Amino acid sequence: MVGPSGDTKAGDISLRVVQAVNWLALAGLAGAAWVGYSGFVARSVLIGGVIANASFFFLQRDLTRLLSGDLTAAKARFFMRYYVRLGIVVVILFLLVKFRQVHTVGLLVGLSTVLLGIGIAVAGAARRLYTTRSKEA
Repeated sequence: MVGPSGDTKAGDISLRVVQAVNWLALAGLAGAAWVGYSGFVARSVLIGGVIANASFFFLQRDLTRLLSGDLTAAKARFFMRYYVRLGIVVVILFLLVKFRQVHTVGLLVGLSTVLLGIGIAVAGAARRLYTTRSKEA
């Protein structure tokens, strides 16, 4: 994590880095879908990625608020917001798929950008940690 002075240790992962990687992964996947398939698939990837990244952003914001205050007082509000947000995402996804506004596989690829971004950020942190420790040895 980032220390009080703003410094990071090797192997630490910043949420800003994860969010940046998420958006870069989304841009790359949407571009690849546009080049390799069609505009409809690329739009579906983009829609799925925006939904997933927005949900991740709001979850991160709510968790930061939860952990910075009194846990017992904020826990119920956090879970209420979490389930409301989850319900909104489910309704949006249901309507998009039901009325065939998106390519289903493209939507799933877009929704997986957050998972891909977290994986890339963790792999990068592990690589930095490994190279730092191997230089010390």
